Amino acid sequence: MARVTVSIEGDVEEVIATLRAMAGRITSDDPDGALDGQTETDEEPTGSENTGPPVDPVEITNRPVWNASYVHTFWRNLSDTAREAMVRVSRSPNNTQKRAQLMHTLQLSQRELSGSLSSQGHSLNRLKRRRGDVDLPRPLSYDKSDDAYVLDANFADAMREIGLS
Repeated sequence: MARVTVSIEGDVEEVIATLRAMAGRITSDDPDGALDGQTETDEEPTGSENTGPPVDPVEITNRPVWNASYVHTFWRNLSDTAREAMVRVSRSPNNTQKRAQLMHTLQLSQRELSGSLSSQGHSLNRLKRRRGDVDLPRPLSYDKSDDAYVLDANFADAMREIGLS
């Protein structure tokens, strides 16, 4: 028998919605969580189905954005290398820098760079706990299609505002 360990983080409603979507057998409009009566089929998923809960467009627009106060709190918990990477990317056109260039500039391997940027997740979690569970986007993300790191525009503006770039 295969064993799978899954970690889902978020508030209770998000976790329940995610588990329901993963199960695929519980309807999102069934508040009691009863099985919807559908049986499993041998059909392969096509990949075009939306497996997550529906997203309310208003929820997206009301999402908090990075400001100087959030950046200041977030910045304190980052590794020095992650800070340097963010500064370098903030100085690049469109807050974007190719991965190879960033690795060369910081004199890091791909694994070292990725490892140092993992402090973003830890810092975001601390920020969420300290600031009332705010849901901010990851400031520095990797764009696989362009093989580049992209810094959130609001984060970059807040960095400039407090003199970090």
